[in-house]
Amino acid sequence: MHFALAGLVSLVAGVVLGGGGGESDLVVLKNGKELRGRVVFEDETTLVLRRDTRDTSVEQRSIERVESRLRSLGDLLDNEARAELHERTELELLAAQAEEMGLAGEAQVFWWRRLLLDREHEPANRALGHVKRGQGWGIPVDGRTVDWDKRFELAQDWGSAWELSSLHYELRSNLPLQRTLESLLDIERLYRVFFELFGAELALYDVCRPMRVHLHADSASYPETAGEVGRYDPATDIVQVDASKGLNFGTLAHELTHQLLQNTAFRERNDEGCIPPWLNEGLAEYMSASVTQAPGLVFTAGQAHMEHFRVHALARDPFDLTRVLAFSTSDYDASSDRTLKYAQSYTFVHFLLHGADGAQRAPFLEFLRTVYRGKGSATDLKSALKADWRELEQGWNVYVRGLSR
Repeated sequence: MHFALAGLVSLVAGVVLGGGGGESDLVVLKNGKELRGRVVFEDETTLVLRRDTRDTSVEQRSIERVESRLRSLGDLLDNEARAELHERTELELLAAQAEEMGLAGEAQVFWWRRLLLDREHEPANRALGHVKRGQGWGIPVDGRTVDWDKRFELAQDWGSAWELSSLHYELRSNLPLQRTLESLLDIERLYRVFFELFGAELALYDVCRPMRVHLHADSASYPETAGEVGRYDPATDIVQVDASKGLNFGTLAHELTHQLLQNTAFRERNDEGCIPPWLNEGLAEYMSASVTQAPGLVFTAGQAHMEHFRVHALARDPFDLTRVLAFSTSDYDASSDRTLKYAQSYTFVHFLLHGADGAQRAPFLEFLRTVYRGKGSATDLKSALKADWRELEQGWNVYVRGLSR
């Protein structure tokens, strides 16, 4: 087995002995005082604990122990990635670990996976709230109880689609259950990657309000207003993806990045504002291009989207940098030069993060911090980069031509 079963047993036992996750995180101070709430931020010096609507900063040097669902989720995802998911016992242990960590939604993912191997498994059925009926089990849906085959038939209709939750997301999907379960964990993995890339640099707080994602297995249920294949709507905070031709996780990752930017920059802080369009689309494409495998998300930061680089490099009349920075959101919906607009927004973000031997990365991250403070104009970018504009644009184009060969 790729996954050490004994290691998982000890992990679960460790969680049990530690008291579990419960409905809130636990911070135990060295003086014996216990604080309950939700850990929303940690760095080397400070931990921030949210209790109701109040955030309390605690010095790390005063902390004896932390039991955080966010930390636990990372451990759980790592265990799942190493597990033999066709092994029934391992799925049961993963479900038990999730429950002890206070990750009820993630536990349901593993109980459903267990039922896909054996629909009559009693602990899984009971954990999911199913009702014993004769020799089988009834599954609650839409105010009634149906058998296994009927539930799967109903799930194909959007009105009775699968509804699952995790620490950060509420997922609705009429894709096959196996793909839906895999997608929810991959969505959480992308969240984790986003925070690994930018969380410390931007001092991002964990998103506590659930973000909604809708995956449509048929074009008939996909809203006409939701774009060609996917759309994030900031007004409703919902990601919509048309998966009628199969779920493209790159498309989903693109829209999830829009959602994460909006939530971490504004919605979670109860602020109003918007990410500069070139940055919003460029970063979304950057995250999308870095997904190298799904399901079982594998992310390679900075992996080049070669088609974008070629489109930019071969363009007869590419947009100059000033024009790219002035793109509006509607520019990306327009049919004229749409592909080039996405390509140049992406290559510019890639250049700022990886080009010029990394010289622009720190200044670019400083610009991102100003965006999170409610600023994001071209003037703010110039101020952060402290570079000659013509030299910057020339360096960007040289970088693009070099990578496109």
